[in-house]
Amino acid sequence: MSGTQPKHQNTWNDCQERILRVLTHIQEHLDETLDLEELAMVACFSSFHFHRVFAAMTGETIADHVRRLRLERAALELRSGAKQVIQVAMDAGYEAHAAFTRAFKTAYGVSPAEFRRATGPIAIRDAPSGVHFRPGVPVTRFNTNHSTTKVMKVITRKIKPMRVAYLRHVGPYEKRQVAHMGFDLLARLSADKQVRQRSAFICIGHDNPSVTPASEIRFDTCFTVDEKYEPKKPVELQTIGGGDYAVAKNCPFGKIKDAYQYLYGKWLARSSRELRPAPSFVMLMNARDMAGSTKQRYDIYLPLQPKGPRKPAEEMNIEVTTLEPQRVAYMRHVGPYAGAYRAWADFMTRLEKDGLPRKGSLRIGVPMDNPQTTPPEELRYDVCVTVDDQCVPTSPVRVRTITGGEYVVARNCPLGSIAKGYGELFRSWLPKSGRKLRKAPSLMVRVNGPDGTPPAFGPTDIYVPLEAAARQGSASSARTKN
Repeated sequence: MSGTQPKHQNTWNDCQERILRVLTHIQEHLDETLDLEELAMVACFSSFHFHRVFAAMTGETIADHVRRLRLERAALELRSGAKQVIQVAMDAGYEAHAAFTRAFKTAYGVSPAEFRRATGPIAIRDAPSGVHFRPGVPVTRFNTNHSTTKVMKVITRKIKPMRVAYLRHVGPYEKRQVAHMGFDLLARLSADKQVRQRSAFICIGHDNPSVTPASEIRFDTCFTVDEKYEPKKPVELQTIGGGDYAVAKNCPFGKIKDAYQYLYGKWLARSSRELRPAPSFVMLMNARDMAGSTKQRYDIYLPLQPKGPRKPAEEMNIEVTTLEPQRVAYMRHVGPYAGAYRAWADFMTRLEKDGLPRKGSLRIGVPMDNPQTTPPEELRYDVCVTVDDQCVPTSPVRVRTITGGEYVVARNCPLGSIAKGYGELFRSWLPKSGRKLRKAPSLMVRVNGPDGTPPAFGPTDIYVPLEAAARQGSASSARTKN
């Protein structure tokens, strides 16, 4: 455990380069729908935390950054006079002329028509990142000095999984309503004699209000409880995953937002650590203090990947192997792949009731659709755990068999290199090998991850199905290092 601020210049430069790739990608694809998961892959960040990292590093949310660049481009197009105003509005992402006029006037102080008639130079709008729309000019740097958050004490800590009772709020975040839920839960657990001297009060925000519709934001107020406690509705149970966390210590309530800004924008970029796609949370160690004064101090927990050597993509080990058919218990997630972690969390909680997973079980993620051709809301992803023939899981968990056969495997892909692993397989290994793909989903396989973490949460083997080889000794049987 360390209470010092790590200083790794190479790590800081790497983080800047990853965000710079995203800024360049946005400039080059400004006319396209910019998917959050795709941008996260460009940066090699977990899509769960990427938006927060981007906002902390650049000073703008992705949506605000894209909107500003499109309006800056619109200003140039209006002044050139080559397009009609309605076409400029549509190119900027506005379907209605009135909506474009309001947004443009807010940004530039005059209507699009008035701006077109003006003859003076175009004023450059302030931007915290210093990045502007400049056609043909590459983005080579951005400003990271926009944040005034002071250095905070951050330590790294490994914690055990925590069993918590909770109440969930779904909808716009309202401080009063969340506080009311906390006191309601405290009263219910106190009546059941579950609030003790060392009980912890925990708040979990599952969604980022900057990217999640207000009506869908989920926020849990929780208290740690013992293993024997059985809740009464509407109270429910969940387990907060154990593992490594970065912890900002002793934050006053009014500084929690600053703590997140510091963790995502400064500490993480200098720490040499990677984020784990799981919710962060705020903890008050002594639950009895929640009814105290405003001088309470909170700890902010940010989930980290297990610390260990990371193999860069160019050293990825690629081989061909034969996989036996795998009988699995599974649940299906439908929607953007970035949300699959929620299915994993729900799935693992349900499996515990059936005594699963067992020692030696494989944890397998199965992306069923191509995100380049399938709308995000229609993407299907199965979360799976291998089981024996006697296993009969409880609904909604179901069982099926994953087809066996030959697969080409990219071994030990870190979370940030999953996209690179697929790229090495499809753009490099397959064309050179002479092998053909079999019509079956690819697999993301992990065996007994630390603290039961699912495949999307750490180093993963990517399995891509192959048609049977024509003869022995073909190039497909070779092991290669790319």
